[in-house]
Amino acid sequence: EPDIISTILRPGDEFIVLGCDGIWDCLTNEECVKYIRDRIETKTPKEIGMEMLDDIVSADPRASQGIGGDNMTVMIIDLLPQTRQYTEGTR
Repeated sequence: EPDIISTILRPGDEFIVLGCDGIWDCLTNEECVKYIRDRIETKTPKEIGMEMLDDIVSADPRASQGIGGDNMTVMIIDLLPQTRQYTEGTR
């Protein structure tokens, strides 16, 4: 069953992450948030998502017993793009 959360956005919310089950097989919620926070100032959400997938997709799913080989889709929505360094050239 998918985890579905309905919430009201508040000041201070930074980003939204949508990911299929394969992502959560490899990363906890906390690990995923840290991964994004560590990069979001200087990299676009697309770059972060691509880097994340490169880091967690298994080179050999048989060796990892399928972990890192399941459906892997992630979408990162930056709620504060105007504050980020990665947008400086586009302002």
